[in-house]
Amino acid sequence: MDSIFYGISNIPNVVWSAVIASLLTFLGVLWTNKGNERRQAALLAHEEIRLKAEQKLSLKKDVFLALAGSFANVLGIIPNLMNLNVTGKDINEQIGDHSAIVARTYLSARESTVAEILKYSSAVAETYLSLLRPRDALLDHKRAIEIYQETIDQANEEKDRIISIMKEFNLQGRQEEAMFNYLNESYENQEKIIEESYASQNEQQGILKGLHREYCQRCISEHGRLLLLLPPVTIALRKELENDDDSQVFINAINESVQRMKLSFEQLLN
Repeated sequence: MDSIFYGISNIPNVVWSAVIASLLTFLGVLWTNKGNERRQAALLAHEEIRLKAEQKLSLKKDVFLALAGSFANVLGIIPNLMNLNVTGKDINEQIGDHSAIVARTYLSARESTVAEILKYSSAVAETYLSLLRPRDALLDHKRAIEIYQETIDQANEEKDRIISIMKEFNLQGRQEEAMFNYLNESYENQEKIIEESYASQNEQQGILKGLHREYCQRCISEHGRLLLLLPPVTIALRKELENDDDSQVFINAINESVQRMKLSFEQLLN
């Protein structure tokens, strides 16, 4: 043991300096590597968080843009309801899978945003349903007018047929008084049917014109009301997408657009 201590004590200082320097260099390298590892781990964690945030935002964009487009389609149905030639099939095609699109937003939106979506969806659905029943009444009048027109067309065809028979009898020189009386009476009956059908048709057209005007005004009013309800849900969605710089600008634009739309429709009706 004494010889060991003696050997160590006789090691030159230069050697000790080299050993200590090597040890310090090793510790420095070790410390640097651990620091690099910590920084790398922190960088990777930050990158993972960033990628997750970007993926989440991208998903929200897809979902919310689809929702905005679907709401636009559904709102567009209301002006189309004024056109009585638009069928239930046309309306259903325009609605598309709106309910499914709305439901998908529940998975990615905050609770406050979901509440605004539900509130607006309910308002749209209630308005849509409230407009269907009076539209059905208008369609009944429209169908009655069409039926009267079909009756008029059929009566005119029957008149042409009777005239054709009479001409044929004249060409053949047939002098059957009873047959000619029957044909004349049938012709007069068809004229009476046409006259009565025209009168009833005109009555239905007058009723339809007044009711349709009132219905158009109601559609315009309801469409404008729903547009004015848009800002809360739109602002909520913009916040979800981190795009809410100045909501008041959007609100002012909506209000101005609604007023211009109402004025245009009123001028059209007048």
